[in-house]
Amino acid sequence: SVLVLLPLEVASGFLYRLTDLVIKSFSIQTGADAPDMLKVITEPLTKNIIELDTSVIRDIATGNPAARSRSLIKIWCKTQKVTNLVNITVPGFANCTPDALCWEEGDKVWTQENQTETINLEKCTHMFVFADLPDLAVGLILLALSLLALCTCLILIVKLLNSMLKGQVAVVIKKVLNTDFPFPFAWLTGYLAILVGAG
Repeated sequence: SVLVLLPLEVASGFLYRLTDLVIKSFSIQTGADAPDMLKVITEPLTKNIIELDTSVIRDIATGNPAARSRSLIKIWCKTQKVTNLVNITVPGFANCTPDALCWEEGDKVWTQENQTETINLEKCTHMFVFADLPDLAVGLILLALSLLALCTCLILIVKLLNSMLKGQVAVVIKKVLNTDFPFPFAWLTGYLAILVGAG
């Protein structure tokens, strides 16, 4: 699929146009977000593995070039913004901050300006908070760990199913799968197999 569809999409963009037409044909309206049940279960575990800085992701998405040099890994989970009035120099009286004190001292013109500073209070608790690694290295480590966990789970599922499908359970399943209902109800056989499989 990738070998066929990717070159076609790059050359013509037909998948983008097709999906755009399909989406525009629906009258999709925003509503209340459904509760994310999976996030409630997985978030306590994932927060101990890694936390991402959503402000960096937002800045990259909006095209802020300064965000590309910042790390996506969140280090400080508790911060506080403090605004202080500081003295700054300006080229002339015309550049003074409106409604602020403006004075000349020597050959420089001074004014006052509010500057916001972020104070870091508490570090996050995920496992990469003290790791001095680039984002690419952390991403590769997480990719390897997730593939290992995925393969382990798949192997365990197969072993569990093999152990379950022995003895009496296997006999029942074989009977159901090999059952053929009489003529008017022959269509029920497939649905019964689906129900047994789901069970």
